[in-house]
Amino acid sequence: MVSPRSLFAALFVALASITLCAQETPLSWPEITRENKPWTRWWWPGSAVDELNLTRQLEQFSTAGLGGVEITPIYGAVGAEERYLNFLSPQWMAALEHTGRKARDLGLGIDMATGTGWPFGGPWVNEADGSQKLVLTNERLSGTPTKMMVKRAAPGNVGLVVDPYSTAALERYLLPFSAAFAKFPTELIRGQFHDSFEYYGAEWTPNLPAIFQQMHGYDVQTFAGELKGGKATDPDTLARVRSDYRETLAKLHLDYLKTWITWSHGHGFIVRNQSHGAPANLLDLYGAVDVPETESYGSTPFPIPGLRREKSDFRPDLDIPEPLVMRMASSAAHVMGRPLASSETCTWLREHWKEALAFTKPEIDRLFVNGINHIFYHGSVYSPQDAAWPGWLFYASTQFNPNNTWWDDFSALNTYVARVQSILQRGKPDNEFLIYWPIADVWAEPKTPLMHQLGVHDVKWLTEKTTGQLAQKLIDLGYSFDFISDAQLQETKADGNTVTTPGARYKAILVPAAQRMPLATLQRLAQLARDGATVIFEALPQDVPGYGRLAERRAEFQKILAEPALRSRVHRDVIETLTVLGFPRERATDSGISFIRRVTDVGHDYFFTNLSDRTVDRWVTLGVPARSAALLDPLSGNVGVVPLGSAENGCAQVYLQLAPGESLILRTAREAAASNLPAWAYRERDGEALTLSGQWMITFLKGGPELPPALHTDALKSWTELGGDEAKRFAGTARYTLEFDAPTPKADDWLLDLGDVRESARIKLNGQDVATAWSVPFAVRVGAHLKPGRNLLELEVTNLAANRIRDMDQKKVKWKIMNEINFVNINYKPFDASGWDLTPSGLLGPVKLVPLKGLKP
Repeated sequence: MVSPRSLFAALFVALASITLCAQETPLSWPEITRENKPWTRWWWPGSAVDELNLTRQLEQFSTAGLGGVEITPIYGAVGAEERYLNFLSPQWMAALEHTGRKARDLGLGIDMATGTGWPFGGPWVNEADGSQKLVLTNERLSGTPTKMMVKRAAPGNVGLVVDPYSTAALERYLLPFSAAFAKFPTELIRGQFHDSFEYYGAEWTPNLPAIFQQMHGYDVQTFAGELKGGKATDPDTLARVRSDYRETLAKLHLDYLKTWITWSHGHGFIVRNQSHGAPANLLDLYGAVDVPETESYGSTPFPIPGLRREKSDFRPDLDIPEPLVMRMASSAAHVMGRPLASSETCTWLREHWKEALAFTKPEIDRLFVNGINHIFYHGSVYSPQDAAWPGWLFYASTQFNPNNTWWDDFSALNTYVARVQSILQRGKPDNEFLIYWPIADVWAEPKTPLMHQLGVHDVKWLTEKTTGQLAQKLIDLGYSFDFISDAQLQETKADGNTVTTPGARYKAILVPAAQRMPLATLQRLAQLARDGATVIFEALPQDVPGYGRLAERRAEFQKILAEPALRSRVHRDVIETLTVLGFPRERATDSGISFIRRVTDVGHDYFFTNLSDRTVDRWVTLGVPARSAALLDPLSGNVGVVPLGSAENGCAQVYLQLAPGESLILRTAREAAASNLPAWAYRERDGEALTLSGQWMITFLKGGPELPPALHTDALKSWTELGGDEAKRFAGTARYTLEFDAPTPKADDWLLDLGDVRESARIKLNGQDVATAWSVPFAVRVGAHLKPGRNLLELEVTNLAANRIRDMDQKKVKWKIMNEINFVNINYKPFDASGWDLTPSGLLGPVKLVPLKGLKP
């Protein structure tokens, strides 16, 4: 029987993203919910929190437009030891309850890590329940403690890491949580969180031989010397035994995860999990939880003009964020019917204090087009009001906190994310194909560690395999897809020539060339083909994986492979086959546009983003038919109905204008939709741009360490060049004021192009707020705000905090006050900004007015 709490946990995510559809038209913006808004990880250093400062920071989060937080306690600040609260103590639980009640009053949600730091562990974990590495003793496999401790643990949670393959050990680990939450009002906490798999060296659990025997039908100890002692055997046998070992670890960790899920649901919580890094089938791990979460770590070299990426500000030795890995989490969400797929976002985006809001947008946009619709920033740090600037800090964070200079402009980013997610959390996924992921080929690899972790950094396990190669071809050509696992295929059914999973419908299953495939998977694919589903093999698999019952499985495998109906499904050129079969593709990708499409009750919703270096100004053929549509700009909130054309294949065509770095939403309807929305204002350049010149007045408004004297200049350049020492070390906001005469040429509209902005600008024209320019390109239409004669332009420009930090390090100010890892740079070396060059700051321009005229496509 399902308990009310379990039912709540299972339904919560689906209900949370639903708004009152009756209050909106099919083509307009939906009402924004708390799940639509971005959330943030919220570190509690030392859990040294108090009600006054908790309330203050929650109010700051709410005002900035965040939808919720995930609480993760970590090590504390030096000198604040008397404030520390032990994790799960009555005092800590009281602080959590206050946080939950205040967040509820503010409309914020609360998740929490089931522990502190990462991964799970604590002082109540003994060596028997701790993680173990594999050793060979007396020619037998056994375990010995890794003695790994919880990383970055908070007071009260310092201790051994728990065995990630033992359900019994996890149940004992959770006992203190059960006691702490016994009388806690659980409606205050939405969910529990588990970080990426970082149980280093965990290769063994005492129950492994018994589970191995059950799964594979032979004793793993038979090959103890071959697995651990270097004993020679033929390569094929060793690869098969290693594959069986890895498959056993995968099952054990999935069981571990399910135990945590059961506990969480039993206490009224949903669960978010970062599956990556685990030595398991990531699709199964992601698919088991309520909110699968990926991770965007590092900096991507987007070719967008004006998007800076200085070599000194990122780690060149790190792999860049890989979109195909991001799709693992969203694929599992789509296939298994989870409405939300989240991401730890902008981790180590650049060097500390050199991370501009503009750098976040393309990284987030790429997450969106890869199926992520629930952004979690990484992250924000609790810091009391009496902590000297820059406050308490976490070393791996993009500092999304109120002490950062651009905090007042942060709400503009959050509004953008909320608008996009209000669309991407609606309807259902509409990816066309399922790509089978042959993890058996990964498990059979001979040169990778026995515990083969599938992480987000070294991603050759996906990108250099046939699966990744096929997937990238599909992306480049405008076909959409989700990955599917062996286990998930067992839940897939044929529906005519299409297939359905628990969460979505697909036109076909694509099977990359796989060397080895489980017998049950081949049987399922063959049955789906017999039932009429479109199943396309790049090549038939060659053999079964593993060693147990090999001859029996091989015989049945070869029997199925010999079926003429199956062999007829082999098409060496899958892409050509999709074309022959008439599957339409999204031709926006031909112009460098990335997209994601969702299906709604009335039509389809698209998110388009231009992450290329090419301006798009053309008709684009969609992959679906439509009879009416509207474009929505998530930056400005503008909405307008657009005309549609029709391609030869019956799909709709829409005219798109996207500069590099820009994004738009397209909402379509299958029928003509009555709407009181205005027409979308297409514009094109109409003549030469006019550079605004004259005497600029610069007044410093907010920041530190002190406000520099006002400046006057007729040549825009960094205020570090225009001012004295105060300007060189200043971090904050300055108002740029210029009076100018209205342009004499007439134009339908005018584009204000701010040129080089360091780093964001709130625009006011003739006393009217226009917009906050925080992303590339820094250009805003202002025709409605211009007036004849004299005009007044005011720009409140905010720089990075880099120059202030540089000055503090040169003066040896003691601001690095955190315990443990205190404080490292992006290369994990001691942080020292004293040798930095000055970072250009303010409005560098040139500022231009570009005449525009109306365009009727």
